[in-house]
Amino acid sequence: MNLDDKLRIEAPVIKSKIVAFIRSTLEKREIDGLLVLYKYCLESITNVHLAIEAVGRNNVKLVVTKGRFVNKQPREQMNLETINRYLDLPEENIVFVNQEKILKEISEVFSGRYGLTEGIAMSETIPALNYNLSYFLLRGMARKEIEQKTFAAPLKKPSTQRQKFIQRAIAHYKSQIRLRVLLAFLLAETENRSFLGSANKTEWLLGLFTKFGTYHATDFLPLANLYRTQVIQLANHLGLQEFLASKIAPHSPNYNYFFNLSALEVDRVLIRIESSFSVKQIAEDTGLSTEAIKKINYHYQSAEYARTVPLIPKL
Repeated sequence: MNLDDKLRIEAPVIKSKIVAFIRSTLEKREIDGLLVLYKYCLESITNVHLAIEAVGRNNVKLVVTKGRFVNKQPREQMNLETINRYLDLPEENIVFVNQEKILKEISEVFSGRYGLTEGIAMSETIPALNYNLSYFLLRGMARKEIEQKTFAAPLKKPSTQRQKFIQRAIAHYKSQIRLRVLLAFLLAETENRSFLGSANKTEWLLGLFTKFGTYHATDFLPLANLYRTQVIQLANHLGLQEFLASKIAPHSPNYNYFFNLSALEVDRVLIRIESSFSVKQIAEDTGLSTEAIKKINYHYQSAEYARTVPLIPKL
């Protein structure tokens, strides 16, 4: 079979397998319900639909974290409108959690309360940190280092002042992500629920998530065996065409920010990397440039650390 054919799934079969797996696991553990940490993304919305299929709408709780935005009320209203439009959940099962005060504490720790700014070179091209700092902004700041393969924390020790600053900035951002995991598990375990994470296989293989963060430290990763393009096929089957249109129209799903490639092109490369194809073979098979393939492969190799559970020596 052509590897591209493997990217096409039988969505009804896949849905049934995921739902059956969740149900059987919950029965063994005697768990009453599921919790999904909401994010305005396809994977989060898809997870809620799978959770409803598995345990029923009354047994699914949606947690929306707030406090990362200067003007919180309009954002909360937008989230509610999106949730009501695309998700069929009782209002009492939607919980907003404010983490602003804790995030401010994290920001203070980073910004110098304990002397962590010593030796950091600040410049006009690197904005002052605060708890609104975006991971995509950080990746943009580190773009030069990533492209030159001189920065892949924590695999390599940063040597320049700029690299040290970026490493600390990324650590600061990841602390925010992990805080949401604590909030999610607190609510889930208090109410005898399991927590669903939202990473897809493309993100998983490329390390586009925070280790032990909201995509990783969970009870279930229902979508982690589905490439991004396969999640889209599953979402279409679940009736999420309108959400897909609002989320990605008029552009096709893409990873332009990192690779200047569509999601399908990235997935075509990844499925061949997993099948041990050489860069030359992948280029011949896909028609993509060797430079783009090498960049994806670099992210794939660098992400091995992020994909692992705690390392345990074999004795």
